[in-house]
Amino acid sequence: MISFDDFITPRILSWLYGLTLVGFFFVAILAALGGDYAKTIIMLLMALFSRIFFEGLMVVFKNNEYLRRIAEALEKQQQK
Repeated sequence: MISFDDFITPRILSWLYGLTLVGFFFVAILAALGGDYAKTIIMLLMALFSRIFFEGLMVVFKNNEYLRRIAEALEKQQQK
């Protein structure tokens, strides 16, 4: 049955982060080989900031999961 109890978006975000990271490092390596060290540093910084961005998105989904657990625990407690 189709439900929204389990999200697939966190799994998609993990893959998307991996692809983004590979892309940034690939461009950084090409820039370093081409002698453009400023672009290399920028790409490495963008890889770092992309990690921060994706972690922020994952926190939103984890908060939702923890909130659901708290609600379930409170419902069990009220049924006693």
